[in-house]
Amino acid sequence: MIRRILPHVITAVVAVAASLLIQATLTRTAAPPAPTLTPPTPRPTVAPTEAPATSATAAPPLSAGITSQELADLRAEDDKLWTAIYLSRAISQIAEAEAAMRANDLAAVDQSLIAVDDSLALAYGRANDAQSDPIDQLRRDASAMREDLYLRPEGMDARLSRLRQTILALIEERT
Repeated sequence: MIRRILPHVITAVVAVAASLLIQATLTRTAAPPAPTLTPPTPRPTVAPTEAPATSATAAPPLSAGITSQELADLRAEDDKLWTAIYLSRAISQIAEAEAAMRANDLAAVDQSLIAVDDSLALAYGRANDAQSDPIDQLRRDASAMREDLYLRPEGMDARLSRLRQTILALIEERT
């Protein structure tokens, strides 16, 4: 028995000794120099200045190339893009829910439906008036699916597919 264990014990002792030797060598060569104290340099004092005179304008003028209408158009386009991004995220999360449903992992489906509802809520916050009602309906559908998940899971894959197709149609409609 000792003959079987002895090579392993010797290997372990040599490995520990080698690692301690390497560590001691590295810490000796990499030791930082002792810090030296330098006296602080005096700062020159600055005389207080008067506050600039305030003008009567409430907001700075827009640059010459941008009008307020162009700015509103850019904000509306930004909202459309964010809505599309959030809807695309919801589609991806629905695909995850469908995969979890095929694996019969109802807890993962539930988590994915929660994520879908969160993405749809973000999309609803950025959507224009024409898209806000369909997105609200999609949120209600996702919530109903979550409520029915443990009670009636038999038709859930078809419902997930319909939800995904509806979101895809909503994205295509806005482009």
